[in-house]
Amino acid sequence: MISIPLPLILTAVALMAAVFTVTRRWLPGNARVAFTALALLIAALTFLVTLRFAWNLEEVIAVQRLLPFWIGPLAWLGCLAVSDRAAEFRRALPLHAGPAVAAGLLVQAFPALRIGIDPAIAVSYLIYAWAILRLWRAGPDRLSQVPVSKAAALRRLFLTGAGFLCVTLVLDSVIALDFLRTGGANVTRLLSFASLLQLVVLAVVLVLALRQPERAAPAVSGEDARLVTRAADCLSETRLFTDPDLSLTRLARRIAVTDRALSEAINRHTGANVSQFINGFRVEEAAHLLRTTRDPIMSIGEQAGFLTRSNFYAEFQRVKGMSPGAWRKSESAV
Repeated sequence: MISIPLPLILTAVALMAAVFTVTRRWLPGNARVAFTALALLIAALTFLVTLRFAWNLEEVIAVQRLLPFWIGPLAWLGCLAVSDRAAEFRRALPLHAGPAVAAGLLVQAFPALRIGIDPAIAVSYLIYAWAILRLWRAGPDRLSQVPVSKAAALRRLFLTGAGFLCVTLVLDSVIALDFLRTGGANVTRLLSFASLLQLVVLAVVLVLALRQPERAAPAVSGEDARLVTRAADCLSETRLFTDPDLSLTRLARRIAVTDRALSEAINRHTGANVSQFINGFRVEEAAHLLRTTRDPIMSIGEQAGFLTRSNFYAEFQRVKGMSPGAWRKSESAV
């Protein structure tokens, strides 16, 4: 009977996850790139583990030990790209990818630093697991770049991803200790256990991503409609939406309700989260200015309350189905 190493099965599952991710068109482009790269990275890493420990190819050790530096940054960048901080993605990319690149260069230039690889990776896992958990705890309204119907499932994936980082941290630490104490005498058994555990976690990720439970639409009450109307009237009358720093808490205080009550009412009544609800007013204001003025497009985005060009274009495309420039042309042609 042919024996297939468990890490190789993990490689196949990670490749399946990459294919699944790249075909999710509802994910923003940057998130698709980051999450697909993460799945491919895990596939490459597990394949290298197979080459090294199952087939005794020690030549791959340098690459195999450095690749884990990229797991945390890619996971976090993907999470960032689906949140209300998506506009920071380009600035965050060098900040989070830089340390991984620097680690690789330093280890190549100074081989003696290899002894610090495992502790540095452990710290990386802890930092990024904590960052992802913070975003998870902030609630579904932070996931403004995805459809509301996907936010709950995506939050479950965040929690699973943070758990994956923590599990990997523990397993890698145990394996590193085994090398220090016994020279790797137990590494085969430990790797099999680690691969099995990671396989379970990845399988859970795929199941959560694929599962689309049949759920009845939440009941919309008259109170929901009244709250949403009050919020809409407040935004229209005070033009609070033109403030790029407007938050759920501030809007809720204006109409004397709790954050949670307002958020849930908007979710149930409109099918949008609070960020999308507020951005709808900003888009309509921008559309009015595009139609009635000749102001530069970016200036109009700022006047409407958008903090960045990328967020303005993304939200305008979501609401109107075209870019601000294309919409202005279509209106002037009427």
